Amino acid sequence: MNDNLTFGIVAFTQLLVVYNPLSAMPMFASLTMEDSRRERLRTALVGVATSVIVMVVFTFAGHAILDFFAITTEAFQIAAGVIFFGIGSDMLAARRSRVKTTRREQDEAASRDSLAIIPLGLPTLAGPGTIVTVIALAGLADGGLQLFSVYLASFMVGAAALPCLILAPALLNALGRTGLNVGTRIMGLLVMVIGVQFLINGIGIVVASWGLAG
Repeated sequence: MNDNLTFGIVAFTQLLVVYNPLSAMPMFASLTMEDSRRERLRTALVGVATSVIVMVVFTFAGHAILDFFAITTEAFQIAAGVIFFGIGSDMLAARRSRVKTTRREQDEAASRDSLAIIPLGLPTLAGPGTIVTVIALAGLADGGLQLFSVYLASFMVGAAALPCLILAPALLNALGRTGLNVGTRIMGLLVMVIGVQFLINGIGIVVASWGLAG
């Protein structure tokens, strides 16, 4: 398979799993339960647009951030692996990760008109894990085409999240808490696997650079 296509597929799948629109559905449904359909649609659109803008900005600034702080791509991969492992473990326990939003933030959002931006767009959808992912992918991108695929993946995961939010009440009623927890646990396992792979890749490169690899 073409290297650019492979990178694009990996970028989309990794970003989708970490972005995890399923995790935003209960909060979105509870905070917008008294809103009209039009108001829910607007909130979903603004929230998704906010998250996509955050991903695009950090993709664009990825190389500059790494260079400014003299951070190697390997170090970022290792850090991403640790963060993903923590997020994934929370998801496996069907527990809301504090890396994304806290209960206090959700309660405060209920009384604010800006809930579409904070905490829905940031940090519920585009949380630290998502930001780390796009920066790491931007650092790993080999050429303009692969970097473009990271931008494209950001828009694609946003497009995938939009119907999840719009249909959140109906989907939650259909799936129930048990069904949602099963989906969350599956996504959590995938997040942990991605985290382990990031750790393996990052540590492997560091070990090789030290001349310790057999």
